[in-house]
Amino acid sequence: MILFAGDPHGSYTHLYPFVQAHDNVALIILGDLQLTTPTELDKLAQHCDIWFIHGNHDSKTVAAFDAIWGSEWKSRNLHGRVVEIQGTKIAGLGGVFRGHIWMPPHRPMFFDHIHYCQYAPQERIWRGGVPLRHRTSIFPADLENLEQQKADILISHEAPRPHPQGFAVINQLARKMGVQKIFHGHHHDNFDYRPINRNKACDIFNIGFRSLADIDGNYLLIGVDDRDLK
Repeated sequence: MILFAGDPHGSYTHLYPFVQAHDNVALIILGDLQLTTPTELDKLAQHCDIWFIHGNHDSKTVAAFDAIWGSEWKSRNLHGRVVEIQGTKIAGLGGVFRGHIWMPPHRPMFFDHIHYCQYAPQERIWRGGVPLRHRTSIFPADLENLEQQKADILISHEAPRPHPQGFAVINQLARKMGVQKIFHGHHHDNFDYRPINRNKACDIFNIGFRSLADIDGNYLLIGVDDRDLK
C-alpha cells in the first residue's frame, strides 16, 4: 500500500493510526518535513517504509537541513530520480521555484548549482556550494535530468497547472516522463482537481497540510492549517 502525505511541518502524530493499521505501507511525504533532528522519521519508520521529497521549509534552518542531508535519511529523498516502490515507478521533484534562480515561464538566471557558484560572491557560498536557502530551490538541471527518465507517478512540492499558483513546466515534465498521476504538496488547501481530471490523461492531486491520500487520490485524512489561529 502506497500512501501520500501532505506537508507535515514537524508533526507526525496524525500518520500513526494509518501506518499502524496496515502492513507493508510505503509512506511518501510531499515536502516540508520541517525537522530539527531525524528522530521523528526514525520512530515513524518502525511502522512503514518512508520516502520523501524536500520542500522550501527544509532549508529554512541549518537544523532542518541537517536532519535530512546530514543523516542517513538523505538516501530516501526522491528528488531528481525515479525509484520503483511496490512495483510503481515514482519520480521526485523537490523544492520550489525562486525568482533569483528560476521563476517559470521566465528565463532562468542559473542552470544548476555549479553555474550559480561560478558567479556568486564568496560570502554567499555555504558549505562549498549554494546558500542554505537555495538548497531547496529548483534549477533547470533538475527537470532536465528527470526528462530523460520514465515513471508512473511524479511527486512534486510545487503545484502544476491548473492550480492558481501552479507551473506549466511541471505538466510538461510529466508528459515527457509519461506519468499517469501527479501528487503535490506545498499548498495547504487540498485544491480539488477532480472536475479537471476527468478530461485529462494525467490525474493531479493536491495533498494539503497534514493530509493523507491513497494511490488513487482518495483522501484518508484532510488536515486544516489552523496554526495562525492558535
